[in-house]
Amino acid sequence: MTPRKVTIAALFALTVSLGLTIAAQQRRSLSYEPAVVELQGRLTIELKYGPPNYGEQPRTDAKLKVPVLRLHEPIDIRGNPEDTLNAESVEGVKELQLIFKSGTAYKQLISKRVLVKGTLFRGHSGHHFTDVVMNVSSIEVKKKDRTQ
Repeated sequence: MTPRKVTIAALFALTVSLGLTIAAQQRRSLSYEPAVVELQGRLTIELKYGPPNYGEQPRTDAKLKVPVLRLHEPIDIRGNPEDTLNAESVEGVKELQLIFKSGTAYKQLISKRVLVKGTLFRGHSGHHFTDVVMNVSSIEVKKKDRTQ
């Protein structure tokens, strides 16, 4: 490779690296429970395999409809080293599973932009299908901004 091509390749790599670093620095950083957070995104339903084998035996596994919030902007979650469940930080979270209290009416909000309030925790069981999960305390349709 000629010295000019090496220089161009190095400048390109530096530019991409710098852009990714800036994007990561601009992401919103949140904490796990007990902190209450508000997130915006689109409510979706994902089909997942459940018990008894969570996809290893699709014919006999339960088929689950899992509510998932697809975020408009990725977020970072700061781990808490003093909490064994929530010790691990997670960066670039784009979607998270929502857990609703029994009886919460949310089905009419599927495919809509929503504002969700609740607490976050690290997914840790076969029932958790995303790295970060939210216990939802409230959900509502996101009102349009005046600029939209």
